[in-house]
Amino acid sequence: MDTNGLLQVAREIIAKVPSCMAITMGRNGEANARVVNPRPLSETWTVRFLTDGKSRKSQEIERTGRLTLAYQYDPGNAYVALVGHAAINNDIAAKTANWGPGSDRWFPGGPSDPNVVYIDFTADRIELWSSSHDVVPDPVKGLWAAVLIRDAAGWHQDTSFPRSPATDAVACGAG
Repeated sequence: MDTNGLLQVAREIIAKVPSCMAITMGRNGEANARVVNPRPLSETWTVRFLTDGKSRKSQEIERTGRLTLAYQYDPGNAYVALVGHAAINNDIAAKTANWGPGSDRWFPGGPSDPNVVYIDFTADRIELWSSSHDVVPDPVKGLWAAVLIRDAAGWHQDTSFPRSPATDAVACGAG
């Protein structure tokens, strides 16, 4: 499947999943995961969600500037992991504009509460697997996922299949 096709598959999967896992890196090197309810994915592969500015999640994002959002869609035997940059946003106008009916339950102080912040996330890596879209590994080569990496030129394909100098040399025709 070409890059645009993979991007479309990733968007379709994400659109079907209302909650995802937000994964950050703790000071001890361990991954910390928790469920979040993000706003819809934008055309530019950005995501926004509310959280408590005093939370461990906020502290880890502030320290590393990195975040992974993992979307699991069981009916399609599919997942998408978005990996990228994240930042804390305490802009009251942005919080007010995106405030939803369920927000008051978790943040009773409202959008003007200084402890309520948005996490602004931008994906620079997408990993996906979808049986229903035939984005699955070759059983002979082992388990892998399709990977898209964004650089200044746009998105390009890669794979999560482990590489070594020997396999890279063979893949490049040097073996």
